[in-house]
Amino acid sequence: MAPAHRHSQSAFRFVIEGESVWTNVDGDAVEMRRGDLLLAPSWTYHEHHNTTDRPMAWIDGLDIPLVSRLDASFFEFGLDTLATCETPKRSRGERLWGHPGLRPISQPDRSNSPLMAYRWEHTDAALAAQLELEAEGASSVIEPGHAGVRFSNPSTGKDSLVTIRTEMHRLLEGARTAPVKIVGSAVWQVFEGMGVATVGDRRFELSRGDLFVVPSWDELVLEAGDRLDLFRFSDEPVYEALGLADTYRGKSA
Repeated sequence: MAPAHRHSQSAFRFVIEGESVWTNVDGDAVEMRRGDLLLAPSWTYHEHHNTTDRPMAWIDGLDIPLVSRLDASFFEFGLDTLATCETPKRSRGERLWGHPGLRPISQPDRSNSPLMAYRWEHTDAALAAQLELEAEGASSVIEPGHAGVRFSNPSTGKDSLVTIRTEMHRLLEGARTAPVKIVGSAVWQVFEGMGVATVGDRRFELSRGDLFVVPSWDELVLEAGDRLDLFRFSDEPVYEALGLADTYRGKSA
């Protein structure tokens, strides 16, 4: 169990292995499963509890460097006891906000997403649909054989967290991306599959579970050995808010 706490930094968890763990976010019990993206926006109390004797592994992403440089870091512990021991399949936030394209009229805009869980089954289905439409001749993908989705705030349509961009990408077997450079740093995690990432002049063989970093303005090319699923997060929203964002994309091979 992780005790309740909150902080000024925004955070997320992307689950890479395990199940039957719940994170309580401001008292709302949110189930965690492989492939799910879970949010803990700035100043929300959060805590975790495992209902089994098996471990879970996830990636934590936070905007700690930015908040630290702005001298805005704060941290506070909550109660020693769990806010709830409930283990629902769907959290209250999902029941209210988790209906595609349908926004509850009673709720105001939120700067960070009010939806705390983005489920793998929905992410997987969205990526598969883009590639199916591409095969039918529709304009639906980033580039040939490369599908992608961005996790968004259902109240505004913007990024799910104000300071962190989160995405999922799928490359079909043999697909190769065009060279791309962006202002802003990114971290990629290989969720499934094998391939190669070329970052600047460095070449990395990729397999399930690997992590690699793409520094600001370094060129990136991805090649899929078999079908390659990758989770990505970056600090691009900060640069966009400051009017400093820029992207260069070359031609696909």
